[in-house]
Amino acid sequence: MLRSLVGVPALAGLGAVYASERARAMAIGAHTQTSEREAFAFGLIGDLPYLDSDEYNLSALIDEMNADALTCVIHVGDIKTSMETCSDERYARRKALMQRSAHPFVLLPGDNDWTDCHRTPSGGYDPRERLAALRQIFWSTPFALGRPDIAGRRAARLERQEGLPENVRWQIGGVHFIGLHVVGSSNGLDKYPGSRSEFESRDAANQHWLHDSVATAMAARADALVLAFHANPGFDRTPPPGFVGFMRGLRQTASAFSGPILLLHGDSHRYRVDRPLRDEQGRLFEHVTRVECFGSPFTQSWVRIAYDPALPARFRIVPLQLRARVTP
Repeated sequence: MLRSLVGVPALAGLGAVYASERARAMAIGAHTQTSEREAFAFGLIGDLPYLDSDEYNLSALIDEMNADALTCVIHVGDIKTSMETCSDERYARRKALMQRSAHPFVLLPGDNDWTDCHRTPSGGYDPRERLAALRQIFWSTPFALGRPDIAGRRAARLERQEGLPENVRWQIGGVHFIGLHVVGSSNGLDKYPGSRSEFESRDAANQHWLHDSVATAMAARADALVLAFHANPGFDRTPPPGFVGFMRGLRQTASAFSGPILLLHGDSHRYRVDRPLRDEQGRLFEHVTRVECFGSPFTQSWVRIAYDPALPARFRIVPLQLRARVTP
């Protein structure tokens, strides 16, 4: 449930403010009862399929991940290129591919999926209408995507934010996952007529969701945090206006939570693992690791991330390619 956005406290004091809160029932998949000291793994992909021909690769990636012992798969957004139409038919076809996942499949939005839909090659849609359509098609139930005969039976239930159902959170053992609607191209700010009011409302809701989710994790004494979103917000430069509030929230999170933090995103289509987040004085947050997934044209690759409480850094990150090359 979305609480009032008025008077949201600084994250530095959230541990005390929300000390009475306890972890909600946010477990996903078969790990509803996972011990906080139990290892697990999940998959990361994004920025695919960009073309209809990429659907073969996504299907093959899902088959390969289905054969792995994963707890879930996270797709950080952009399920189409900005040169493809934003039609209901295309959305439905891409959803059908994701529904083949034997693991709970968590999809987040990207800019190509709705903010760019006003462009002529994308069909000249009203982006806000397309966002409403995406919410109905992909995020209208509390469950992750995936095969209903398997993932549904595992109670792959997410907690969704009221008003922004694409914003999600869940827990696997001692790891708390947070999904946020932060997209490329300056987070949609001033990208189409009327975008500023939509951005301001979503940006405020995003900041509240992040603050509240971190407070919940801290109250539950989480061992690690995983934050997933689409955009590369510009860690190595002054962030564009659409990412200023978000970057401030990331710094507040890193200051408040001392355990390992993973930041998962796409957007730049460049696989990398590094530690780019710094505070306002330029000091590096050593406990924060960024993982950017592969993206088109590298649509035959994915990232396997394993959590192991015995590791000091907690996470082992491995890039993988399809074992057999796919030809449409």
